[in-house]
Amino acid sequence: MLDEKEFADIKASFEAFDAKREAVIKESRDILKLSKQAIYSVHRADVAKAEGQLAAAEKIKAKLDKEIDCNHTLKTGGFANALEEYVEAKVFLSFMKDGKIATMQSLGVCAEPYLGGLADLTGELCRQAVILATKNDTEKVTLIHQAIEEIYGQFVQFDFRNGELRRKYDSIKYNLQKVERVLYDLKMRVNGDE
Repeated sequence: MLDEKEFADIKASFEAFDAKREAVIKESRDILKLSKQAIYSVHRADVAKAEGQLAAAEKIKAKLDKEIDCNHTLKTGGFANALEEYVEAKVFLSFMKDGKIATMQSLGVCAEPYLGGLADLTGELCRQAVILATKNDTEKVTLIHQAIEEIYGQFVQFDFRNGELRRKYDSIKYNLQKVERVLYDLKMRVNGDE
């Protein structure tokens, strides 16, 4: 009654998809790991190492972008999470080097991973503000405060409802408050020394 060859073709199609999915998951983990390592390198002021790690991540991302372009199902999950971490690392590096926040277009990503990466970036900027405050670097801490404030100002215009981006949006507000406290304490300490 059933066409067995058709079912064999369907089964082969499912198996090919599963194999491709497993490969995407594995390579997404590599992007994630390299991006996390780059963030760590930026915190340690090792820009050259961070650039090398991100260059390796970019090669994998470019390969996956081509491979999964026509299959949107593979763009979710591990790959989407890896892209968020990649965005976070790339923007963190560009901000610490040039004081600029890379655009979504320049990173070659869609809106969701870009927004998720920017939201997560505020946590790394908050950590960096603490490091810089221990060195009494009021100028850079002020710049970080301005960046987080600008990011928050853009996010406040969205209605994320409930979900991952909503949770991340809420974390921006808390990171902004933390940096405001760090900046206040730093200015009090620096002005008290004068």
